Amino acid sequence: MPKVTEDYRAERRREIAAAALRCFSRKGFEGTSMADIIAESGLSAGAIYLHYKNKQDLVGQVVVDVLRNRSADLADIAALDPLPHPAEVVRIFVTAVTRELGGEGILVQVWAIAAREPALADLVTGLVDELSGLFTTYFTAWFRQQGLDAAAAEERARRLVPVIIGISQGYVLQAAILPRFDAPAYLDALAAIDFTAGAPVL
Repeated sequence: MPKVTEDYRAERRREIAAAALRCFSRKGFEGTSMADIIAESGLSAGAIYLHYKNKQDLVGQVVVDVLRNRSADLADIAALDPLPHPAEVVRIFVTAVTRELGGEGILVQVWAIAAREPALADLVTGLVDELSGLFTTYFTAWFRQQGLDAAAAEERARRLVPVIIGISQGYVLQAAILPRFDAPAYLDALAAIDFTAGAPVL
């Protein structure tokens, strides 16, 4: 019998997670059963449970996949020259996250589950820390382009990044629960924030 490679296992895990995400998009986390995910994937129950012990385990994989992809986006952005404006970076980030998840509501559900599932909370915290580090790298480089020296640029970036994460979370939350939320106007308003060096951050 051919040996199963780690690449094959990883690809199968991604395939199952993608099927789970489609179910979550349609029925939400609470409304999705493992039976739904098994049917959506077209795999046997044994194949699913070989890779994931339960639905919460699958939720974790979905979060990892989506946020790791956004980490790659931020790393690519930080390497650009010249760097795009911060408002554009936030726009790219939040629209990519919600597009890949199939809507803002799923991410709100992830936060709700993380509030009561310590393992998922630890996973989300680690990924947000990773994203924060990449945002800090971007903002440090952007402030350098605006004329700040290296130390001042890094300090300013570290102070600003938690606010940027909050702005991104605010977009997701409002888009998920407010029927009249104007997403384009919210994102356009980011351009009114004075991010430039030598001026108040907000």
